[in-house]
Amino acid sequence: MTLDGVPRDKLSELDDFSMKYEVAVNAFGAENYSEEFFDFYKIKNRTPKPMALQNSFFEIVLERCGEFCLPVAEKAVSLFGEPKRVTVFDNDSALKEELEGDRGLAPFYFVFEVLFCEYDGFTLCFISGSNN
Repeated sequence: MTLDGVPRDKLSELDDFSMKYEVAVNAFGAENYSEEFFDFYKIKNRTPKPMALQNSFFEIVLERCGEFCLPVAEKAVSLFGEPKRVTVFDNDSALKEELEGDRGLAPFYFVFEVLFCEYDGFTLCFISGSNN
């Protein structure tokens, strides 16, 4: 069984693995994934727009999320391959605040980074953060 083209078993395996590194993973459709993200997390401030990053997937993860997230990136590539494109929200500080703490629905109290990895037929969203 799949969710927007994503095998549920692979998504579940990645999600279980990534939570050990304080990274949550969610799947959205290939089109309009930012709107799906806003709806899923009940985001009111919808001004941030996804912008594509030019570096390789591993460089982006290292630069934006830190070395502790590299095992999650490696696991994602082993399960799904390299993403076609990686995007982040531009000007995302207000968005992160809306996601955080008792006000938000994010899996973490503090949100460090939100990355979208586009594949054929689906997009994986990675949220790194902490509850400490």
